[in-house]
Amino acid sequence: MRPIVVPQLNANDNSCLIQNFYCAEGEFIHSGDLITTLETSKAAIDVECEADGYFYPAAKEHTDVRTGEVIAFVFESLQEMNTYKELSVGSATADSTANYKLSNQAEAFAALHQFSQQELSSLNKKLIKLSDLEELLKQRIDGDESRILLSKNQKQVSKTVTQSHTNIPNAFLLMKVYCDEALTGMREIGEQLEVIVGFGEVLPVLLVAIKDEFPLMYGKLKDEDTFIPAAEVNVGVTIDVGTGLYIPVIKAEHAGRIEHTAEIMMEYKYKALRSSFAETDLMDGTITISLNTSADVVSVIPIILPGQTGMISVGAVMKELVLNEGTVAERSYINLGLAYDHRVVNGFYAVEFLARLKSKIEHFEINV
Repeated sequence: MRPIVVPQLNANDNSCLIQNFYCAEGEFIHSGDLITTLETSKAAIDVECEADGYFYPAAKEHTDVRTGEVIAFVFESLQEMNTYKELSVGSATADSTANYKLSNQAEAFAALHQFSQQELSSLNKKLIKLSDLEELLKQRIDGDESRILLSKNQKQVSKTVTQSHTNIPNAFLLMKVYCDEALTGMREIGEQLEVIVGFGEVLPVLLVAIKDEFPLMYGKLKDEDTFIPAAEVNVGVTIDVGTGLYIPVIKAEHAGRIEHTAEIMMEYKYKALRSSFAETDLMDGTITISLNTSADVVSVIPIILPGQTGMISVGAVMKELVLNEGTVAERSYINLGLAYDHRVVNGFYAVEFLARLKSKIEHFEINV
């Protein structure tokens, strides 16, 4: 269940008027679809859906709502939506005889976690807010020593993974890529720029370079008949430094130049340590790189993020012995993977794409 809340529209207005909803209850909508228009004293703002799913209004048309208030939900399935409706009706019936009221956000949270009337009454509050119920849920979980409370970030990861596995029929391809030349090139660039340069900094540059050859790898499936190619290449890169998994996005204006990607990746690593990403850092990716370069990681099969058609995975640098003109030598390689949306991309196309990327790595030609 993904709530749709009223954003802070400007510095002066803390409330706005909901115009008509543009979709009906139970209608399946897509990320980017227009949901409603919010009107303030100074402007009218369109609100778009942020994920695919089934629409359910939580507020009435032509009514005033406040910043942060839930106006609708998007559910992953009709069953989830109907369960929520049943719980909401039960909650509303109980609340009618209670000496408290729930805010819109608190009502949705209470229905989702099935708080009893006794639990709600125990708060001794006339108006129960979302923050009250979050604390109540924490107390409920703390009382059960066998439970571990997931972080907010991990819960978002969980939602994304579930949505991906539920909605995207993916296939996976793996190629061996020799990388001694690339490793040398990355080391030289790093010395020039005085930063660490690895595949997370290099691959965005290469993906920009081959975008026009493989438009189906950059964009999103709007419906079963229509694919929308991305106008520009915004590359997401996974970062996990022990504080949780993040996928910040290197925007198109920076992704094509190694000095820019190196600087931004360094900034993103610091933000990951502090868990201080801005929402805009994590938005608008068109293709993603999953970095799994810890020692001995052979390969990882990544998910495909909703709204994209592929994710590239990079394993650890491996060594092998090779016989070269009678002499035993050592050479380095990585396993380069590609998870791709089989509704859009077929095997031949995926092989061509990954082979092109392999060639770019093995014949490394990035300059500062």
